[in-house]
Amino acid sequence: MNKVGFAAPSGNVLSLASVFRAREMFIQQGWEVTMGDSVFESNKRFGGRSDEARLLDFNTLCKTQDLVLCARGGYGLNRILPEINFHLIEKKAVWVAGFSDITLFSLAYLALCGGKSLQSPTASVLGSKDCPSYTKDVFFSALNSDSYTIFFNTSYPNTNLTGLLWGGNLTVLCSLLGTKYFPKVEGGILFVEDINEAAYQTERNLLQLHQAGVLDAQSAVLVGRFSNVKVSDHDYGYGIDDAIEHVAQKTKTPLIDGLPFGHTLSTCSLVVGSQCQLIIEGGQAQLVILEAPGFHGRDRQ
Repeated sequence: MNKVGFAAPSGNVLSLASVFRAREMFIQQGWEVTMGDSVFESNKRFGGRSDEARLLDFNTLCKTQDLVLCARGGYGLNRILPEINFHLIEKKAVWVAGFSDITLFSLAYLALCGGKSLQSPTASVLGSKDCPSYTKDVFFSALNSDSYTIFFNTSYPNTNLTGLLWGGNLTVLCSLLGTKYFPKVEGGILFVEDINEAAYQTERNLLQLHQAGVLDAQSAVLVGRFSNVKVSDHDYGYGIDDAIEHVAQKTKTPLIDGLPFGHTLSTCSLVVGSQCQLIIEGGQAQLVILEAPGFHGRDRQ
């Protein structure tokens, strides 16, 4: 029986009911579920009763489980990032899944070990009463398959690209620039998304990546969902499309719209560190992820 542990290595859990519903989903899929202490404990805005307790909980689950699913994002993984046992995670071939603040883990694991992880809905999203079947179906397809395909519509013209898939939340990703936790990827397919940011802040972050040489080093940038974009009286009609178009004119790398990934209940799951192929024909995109967890039919005990 495959084993999954739920942890809260970032922010504290806001809805235990949602996490319990996610637990039931895994049980129905034949998984053994362990709930980490950090899911139930809280210290101000952080999961766990302290940073040390949150770290211990996460490292312990990574020692004993096949998959560690983060209960939510938020903020707090920065505090424990240097003490996460990445090399043990690599040795035990543990998969870690989550998004938003969990981007820190995915990028650090890729940078330090070349490890693969899932940018996916958290337990809080999976267990939401409003979580659509698309989100759940793609998530479990990603877990159970050796490879899988994400389909989406795009305005970008026909193309066929291959590369290493990586990325996550744009703001969190930019916070790692200049650290040892930022992956050095060339010819990759970078994906980005964000929430609660003004359009100019998104432009600034993308320009930072461009001016650091990151964008030009990629084969493509997949633009996910930028939700709850903040608007101010100073914008005068300037919005997220203007920001992305401005950056697109600066970099030689194509910015490709339409990826169904972000801070919305309807979101796909992506494998950071997987080789992938992007095929676009007539406005229809296929993102073929070639190195997925492939838990189905395996006894990993």
